[in-house]
Amino acid sequence: MSWQKFHPDSLAWHKRENRQEKLITEKPSGLKQVMFSSGATFNSACTEYGVLLLVVSGTLQLDDGREVNKEDLLWIPAGMEKGTVTGRCLAETCVFELQVSSPFGPAKISLIKKPAFPWQSFDDPAGRPTQPVQVLMEGNLSILRTRFVPEYTAGDHWHDFDTWYFITDGDMRFGHEGVYKTGQVRQVTGGYSYGPEEPGGDGVEFVLVSVGGPVMLHWADVEPAPKGQLQ
Repeated sequence: MSWQKFHPDSLAWHKRENRQEKLITEKPSGLKQVMFSSGATFNSACTEYGVLLLVVSGTLQLDDGREVNKEDLLWIPAGMEKGTVTGRCLAETCVFELQVSSPFGPAKISLIKKPAFPWQSFDDPAGRPTQPVQVLMEGNLSILRTRFVPEYTAGDHWHDFDTWYFITDGDMRFGHEGVYKTGQVRQVTGGYSYGPEEPGGDGVEFVLVSVGGPVMLHWADVEPAPKGQLQ
Protein backbone atom coordinates (compact mmCIF):
# COMPACT_ATOMS: atom_id res chain seq x y z
CA MET A 1 0.00 0.00 0.00
CA SER A 2 1.35 3.43 -0.94
CA TRP A 3 -0.08 5.18 2.16
CA GLN A 4 -1.18 4.20 5.65
CA LYS A 5 -3.16 5.95 8.38
CA PHE A 6 -2.54 4.82 11.94
CA HIS A 7 -4.79 5.34 14.96
CA PRO A 8 -2.68 4.39 18.02
CA ASP A 9 -5.57 5.13 20.40
CA SER A 10 -7.53 2.24 18.87
CA LEU A 11 -4.83 -0.32 19.78
CA ALA A 12 -4.44 -2.24 23.03
CA TRP A 13 -1.42 -1.96 25.31
CA HIS A 14 0.74 -5.05 25.93
CA LYS A 15 2.89 -5.41 29.03
CA ARG A 16 6.66 -5.67 28.42
CA GLU A 17 8.88 -5.70 31.53
CA ASN A 18 8.91 -2.09 32.84
CA ARG A 19 6.75 -0.65 30.08
CA GLN A 20 3.67 -1.13 27.93
CA GLU A 21 3.79 -1.24 24.13
CA LYS A 22 1.54 -0.92 21.12
CA LEU A 23 2.87 -2.37 17.87
CA ILE A 24 1.49 0.07 15.29
CA THR A 25 3.06 -1.41 12.16
CA GLU A 26 6.00 -3.44 10.91
CA LYS A 27 5.90 -2.17 7.31
CA PRO A 28 7.71 -0.44 5.72
CA SER A 29 9.53 -0.33 9.06
CA GLY A 30 8.63 -0.91 12.68
CA LEU A 31 6.67 1.70 14.63
CA LYS A 32 5.67 1.31 18.27
CA GLN A 33 4.10 3.45 20.92
CA VAL A 34 5.71 2.84 24.31
CA MET A 35 4.50 3.90 27.77
CA PHE A 36 6.90 4.00 30.72
CA SER A 37 5.62 4.39 34.27
CA SER A 38 6.97 7.17 36.47
CA GLY A 39 10.38 6.14 37.82
CA ALA A 40 10.88 3.41 35.21
CA THR A 41 14.40 2.96 33.88
CA PHE A 42 15.33 3.38 30.22
CA ASN A 43 18.05 1.14 28.77
CA SER A 44 18.71 1.26 25.02
CA ALA A 45 19.00 -2.06 23.20
CA CYS A 46 21.59 -3.23 20.68
CA THR A 47 19.79 -3.36 17.34
CA GLU A 48 20.57 -3.70 13.66
CA TYR A 49 18.44 -0.62 12.97
CA GLY A 50 18.48 2.94 14.22
CA VAL A 51 15.79 4.10 16.63
CA LEU A 52 14.09 7.50 16.56
CA LEU A 53 12.14 8.37 19.70
CA LEU A 54 9.54 11.17 19.70
CA VAL A 55 8.24 12.06 23.16
CA VAL A 56 4.45 12.38 23.22
CA SER A 57 4.17 13.18 26.94
CA GLY A 58 6.27 13.07 30.09
CA THR A 59 10.02 13.42 30.61
CA LEU A 60 12.94 11.03 30.23
CA GLN A 61 16.02 12.11 32.21
CA LEU A 62 19.20 10.65 30.76
CA ASP A 63 21.97 9.57 33.11
CA ASP A 64 24.19 12.34 31.73
CA GLY A 65 21.70 14.86 33.16
CA ARG A 66 19.98 15.89 29.95
CA GLU A 67 16.20 15.74 29.72
CA VAL A 68 14.09 14.53 26.81
CA ASN A 69 10.79 16.38 27.13
CA LYS A 70 7.48 16.46 25.30
CA GLU A 71 8.00 16.87 21.52
CA ASP A 72 11.77 16.37 21.80
CA LEU A 73 13.37 13.61 19.73
CA LEU A 74 16.21 11.22 20.51
CA TRP A 75 18.15 9.42 17.76
CA ILE A 76 20.05 6.22 18.62
CA PRO A 77 22.06 4.80 15.68
CA ALA A 78 22.17 1.13 14.69
CA GLY A 79 24.85 -1.04 16.23
CA MET A 80 25.15 0.73 19.56
CA GLU A 81 26.00 -1.55 22.50
CA LYS A 82 23.16 -2.36 24.87
CA GLY A 83 22.86 0.28 27.56
CA THR A 84 24.64 2.99 25.57
CA VAL A 85 21.75 5.32 26.44
CA THR A 86 20.28 5.01 29.94
CA GLY A 87 18.02 7.06 32.13
CA ARG A 88 14.76 7.11 34.04
CA CYS A 89 11.33 8.60 33.57
CA LEU A 90 10.48 11.54 35.84
CA ALA A 91 6.78 11.03 35.12
CA GLU A 92 4.66 8.63 33.13
CA THR A 93 6.25 8.98 29.70
CA CYS A 94 4.85 8.05 26.29
CA VAL A 95 7.00 7.89 23.16
CA PHE A 96 6.77 6.86 19.53
CA GLU A 97 9.62 4.51 18.57
CA LEU A 98 10.38 4.41 14.84
CA GLN A 99 12.86 1.82 13.57
CA VAL A 100 15.06 3.12 10.75
CA SER A 101 17.02 0.68 8.59
CA SER A 102 20.79 1.05 8.41
CA PRO A 103 22.59 2.97 6.89
CA PHE A 104 20.06 5.79 7.25
CA GLY A 105 20.66 8.37 9.95
CA PRO A 106 23.75 9.92 11.53
CA ALA A 107 26.37 7.72 13.19
CA LYS A 108 26.16 9.60 16.50
CA ILE A 109 23.48 9.79 19.17
CA SER A 110 21.47 13.00 18.79
CA LEU A 111 19.16 14.71 21.26
CA ILE A 112 16.85 17.06 19.35
CA LYS A 113 15.38 19.66 21.70
CA LYS A 114 12.37 21.51 20.29
CA PRO A 115 13.32 24.96 21.69
CA ALA A 116 16.87 24.71 20.30
CA PHE A 117 15.86 25.05 16.65
CA PRO A 118 14.72 28.36 15.13
CA TRP A 119 11.64 28.57 12.98
CA GLN A 120 12.60 29.52 9.44
CA SER A 121 10.99 29.85 6.04
CA PHE A 122 10.82 26.80 3.80
CA ASP A 123 12.23 27.81 0.43
CA ASP A 124 10.11 26.66 -2.50
CA PRO A 125 11.89 26.64 -5.91
CA ALA A 126 8.56 27.41 -7.56
CA GLY A 127 8.17 30.53 -5.41
CA ARG A 128 4.82 29.50 -3.96
CA PRO A 129 3.80 30.31 -0.38
CA THR A 130 4.91 27.81 2.27
CA GLN A 131 4.82 27.62 6.05
CA PRO A 132 7.67 27.93 8.61
CA VAL A 133 9.73 24.91 9.60
CA GLN A 134 12.30 23.79 12.13
CA VAL A 135 15.09 21.84 10.40
CA LEU A 136 15.79 19.17 13.02
CA MET A 137 18.04 16.80 11.05
CA GLU A 138 19.55 16.76 7.56
CA GLY A 139 21.05 14.01 5.43
CA ASN A 140 19.74 10.61 4.37
CA LEU A 141 17.43 10.80 7.39
CA SER A 142 15.85 14.25 7.37
CA ILE A 143 13.44 15.62 9.94
CA LEU A 144 11.35 18.79 9.87
CA ARG A 145 8.81 20.20 12.25
CA THR A 146 6.27 22.49 10.62
CA ARG A 147 3.06 24.28 11.46
CA PHE A 148 0.25 25.35 9.17
CA VAL A 149 -2.08 28.23 10.01
CA PRO A 150 -5.79 27.51 9.36
CA GLU A 151 -5.85 29.73 6.27
CA TYR A 152 -3.04 27.85 4.49
CA THR A 153 -3.60 25.02 2.01
CA ALA A 154 -0.88 22.98 0.30
CA GLY A 155 -2.00 21.84 -3.14
CA ASP A 156 -1.24 18.55 -4.87
CA HIS A 157 2.46 17.76 -4.38
CA TRP A 158 4.94 14.94 -3.79
CA HIS A 159 8.22 14.08 -2.04
CA ASP A 160 11.13 11.97 -3.28
CA PHE A 161 11.42 9.62 -0.31
CA ASP A 162 9.21 7.64 2.05
CA THR A 163 7.85 9.92 4.74
CA TRP A 164 6.23 9.66 8.18
CA TYR A 165 3.95 12.36 9.57
CA PHE A 166 3.45 12.58 13.34
CA ILE A 167 0.58 14.98 14.14
CA THR A 168 1.58 16.64 17.42
CA ASP A 169 -1.05 19.38 17.67
CA GLY A 170 -4.27 20.18 15.82
CA ASP A 171 -5.55 18.29 12.80
CA MET A 172 -5.28 18.26 9.01
CA ARG A 173 -7.07 16.71 6.05
CA PHE A 174 -4.91 14.92 3.47
CA GLY A 175 -7.04 14.76 0.33
CA HIS A 176 -9.17 11.61 0.09
CA GLU A 177 -7.38 10.03 3.09
CA GLY A 178 -9.47 12.10 5.46
CA VAL A 179 -8.59 14.00 8.63
CA TYR A 180 -5.59 13.15 10.79
CA LYS A 181 -5.85 14.27 14.42
CA THR A 182 -3.37 14.85 17.22
CA GLY A 183 -1.56 11.60 18.05
CA GLN A 184 -2.23 9.96 14.70
CA VAL A 185 0.46 8.96 12.23
CA ARG A 186 0.63 8.99 8.43
CA GLN A 187 3.07 7.04 6.26
CA VAL A 188 3.39 7.55 2.51
CA THR A 189 5.68 6.07 -0.14
CA GLY A 190 7.90 8.55 -1.98
CA GLY A 191 7.12 9.49 -5.57
CA TYR A 192 3.31 9.65 -5.27
CA SER A 193 1.44 12.96 -5.35
CA TYR A 194 -1.39 13.79 -2.99
CA GLY A 195 -3.32 16.73 -1.66
CA PRO A 196 -4.60 19.13 -0.83
CA GLU A 197 -3.35 19.38 2.75
CA GLU A 198 -5.92 21.43 4.66
CA PRO A 199 -5.38 22.25 8.36
CA GLY A 200 -8.26 22.39 10.79
CA GLY A 201 -9.72 25.47 12.44
CA ASP A 202 -6.89 25.75 14.96
CA GLY A 203 -4.13 24.94 12.47
CA VAL A 204 -1.78 21.96 12.77
CA GLU A 205 1.75 21.16 13.85
CA PHE A 206 3.54 17.97 12.85
CA VAL A 207 6.92 16.26 12.62
CA LEU A 208 7.87 15.02 9.15
CA VAL A 209 10.50 12.27 8.84
CA SER A 210 12.00 11.58 5.40
CA VAL A 211 13.80 8.23 5.14
CA GLY A 212 16.34 8.29 2.31
CA GLY A 213 17.12 11.94 1.76
CA PRO A 214 16.04 15.56 2.14
CA VAL A 215 12.47 16.83 2.18
CA MET A 216 12.12 18.24 -1.32
CA LEU A 217 8.79 19.77 -2.31
CA HIS A 218 7.51 19.10 -5.85
CA TRP A 219 4.21 20.59 -7.04
CA ALA A 220 2.40 18.03 -9.18
CA ASP A 221 1.22 20.62 -11.73
CA VAL A 222 4.85 21.66 -12.32
CA GLU A 223 6.56 18.26 -11.98
CA PRO A 224 4.26 15.26 -12.44
CA ALA A 225 4.84 12.61 -9.79
CA PRO A 226 6.91 9.67 -11.12
CA LYS A 227 4.50 7.13 -9.57
CA GLY A 228 1.33 9.07 -10.26
CA GLN A 229 -1.50 10.15 -7.99
CA LEU A 230 -1.91 8.52 -4.61
CA GLN A 231 -4.93 6.21 -4.65
